[in-house]
Amino acid sequence: MYPSNLKSRPSIHSHRSSVAPESVFGSAPVGVIGKHKPREVLRIERDYSAGEICQFWSGWIWELEGRVTPTAYQTTLNELNIVLASAHDPYKSCFDNVLAVLTLYTSPQILGSHYEREMRKFDRVLERANREIYNPVGLNILSPRRNAFLFVSLALCWRLSSLKLT
Repeated sequence: MYPSNLKSRPSIHSHRSSVAPESVFGSAPVGVIGKHKPREVLRIERDYSAGEICQFWSGWIWELEGRVTPTAYQTTLNELNIVLASAHDPYKSCFDNVLAVLTLYTSPQILGSHYEREMRKFDRVLERANREIYNPVGLNILSPRRNAFLFVSLALCWRLSSLKLT
């Protein structure tokens, strides 16, 4: 069925890594945030162990060794997971809907919904973590809103001297 002269393809995954063996995670970062494309993107998948609750897996990824401490990484993902859990709280959504009906749907325009407020908080937590923890070591966490919260992308590309932190 297949030609016999084809060599078997080597596995792109090593036994310790979630990225290809020719990974750039051991090398020095290059480029500028927002100007150059990342050299490599690492996905942090959703954690379905608690059912359909929107949360991300907060286990340690060894590619981050030497750049970020496990505590800082886990704290960041736990903060993001807490905000997501609050945003998807059914009781607060019901309260928002009842309040909207009682105010003839003027409360969502004045106050915004609980979900919108929590998503703004999520963006602030993500921006702060990037500014204080990840950008100085050449990493950047991309917002999972771009991919329907299926995964968080962690991009590697930047040189420390080229970062423009404000």
